[in-house]
Amino acid sequence: MKFEPSNLTVFVCPHIFKNTRPILYVCREGGDLQCLCGEYDHDEQGHLVGVGHLQERDPSICQLADLPNDWEAERKDATSEWIRSQCE
Repeated sequence: MKFEPSNLTVFVCPHIFKNTRPILYVCREGGDLQCLCGEYDHDEQGHLVGVGHLQERDPSICQLADLPNDWEAERKDATSEWIRSQCE
């Protein structure tokens, strides 16, 4: 399963945009999708990208294509399983 459409807009932090850290947090809040590194040391604004680029870089996020609205998923590192929960 993959996110559809592949040009679905995703908000990413600068670390994900520059591919310097793995995606460790995914959130679908209010219909908007975010893929973040899970840290808070961002020195610049986030970016918008198409989800297809992220799926190519990290196919494991395809496991979250069915993530319901107002749910999130996180993992400890790039090889850990995704843990889903409802957004608080």
